[in-house]
Amino acid sequence: MHISPLLLSFAVGAEAPAVDFRKEVLPILKGRCIECHQDPATNSGKRPKGGLRLDGKHWILEGTRSGPVVVPGDPNLSTLYELIALDKDDPDLMPPNSDGLSKAEVETIRTWIAEGADFGDWIGAPAPGETSPDTPKLTPKPTGKLPRIVQLYIELGEGLTPCTPNQLAAAAGEHGMLKPVFPGSPLLAANFPSNQGRTGTDHVRGLAGCAGHIVTLDLGRTRIADEALAVVAEMSRLVKLDLRQTNITDAALIHLFGLNDLRSLNLFSTKVTDASIEVIAKLKKLETVYLWKTQITPAGIGRLRELRPKLRIVHTPDLPAPERGGPTEDESGRRRRR
Repeated sequence: MHISPLLLSFAVGAEAPAVDFRKEVLPILKGRCIECHQDPATNSGKRPKGGLRLDGKHWILEGTRSGPVVVPGDPNLSTLYELIALDKDDPDLMPPNSDGLSKAEVETIRTWIAEGADFGDWIGAPAPGETSPDTPKLTPKPTGKLPRIVQLYIELGEGLTPCTPNQLAAAAGEHGMLKPVFPGSPLLAANFPSNQGRTGTDHVRGLAGCAGHIVTLDLGRTRIADEALAVVAEMSRLVKLDLRQTNITDAALIHLFGLNDLRSLNLFSTKVTDASIEVIAKLKKLETVYLWKTQITPAGIGRLRELRPKLRIVHTPDLPAPERGGPTEDESGRRRRR
């Protein structure tokens, strides 16, 4: 008896298409896993938990010192699947401090591994010495006579992998804006244009995902509290920080001790007092500090001059324009008037 192929397919069940890593698995990893398991350079220097990176094909297949976490074709031997499939009350359930992945997400990863863990064309964060098609390409370095600030940015950005579009979007959130300090640079200028009055400490915390790339940060006129500067402390390459007309106090400036490349600090119309003089003086590369309309006294200004005789201390109405994301010096290295 002849059975049509159509009826046969209903009888035995049509074969389901293979799991597409980029479309089905990668969104799960990005949404629930990669935040804690990624390159330290893109995560404020934080080491990936358990020594496991999930931000690239090479790293997923490499696993950890304890061995592979994905064994293509065998979910039961794959630690990655084992940890996400645990009972909800198991202390080893991943992601931690959560109800875990949904049943559908767990099944997607199980099926993907069982089918051979095919990554398709996805590479993600490249292996050492390699580049990834997912990594934004840098344009050639500027040449010729360069402003001093641009030369500094080139040095600070040397070898730094740019943030991905997804990282930039997550860091900016609804209120922020992050742009390269010059075309092709991995370094970023961050501000909150037109949203200062609606921007608080939580919005600044969102910048943590790109903290190591931010070199200029304008928080002027925002509603941040002292705690916001704990995130600023992670911006290891920060050169310019504008805190004008905010409610920060002396307690906030303690977080600035580790900012070894900070050149400009704007404290206009803040609540800092003479108690901050010692902190400001210890910012060894600081070149300019704006102290007009603060609670720092003439005696405090005098003390700062003694401690840092070469530091430019502005305590009169001579303030810089808000940071606009680019260099502010001309080709001779002199500061332009705005």
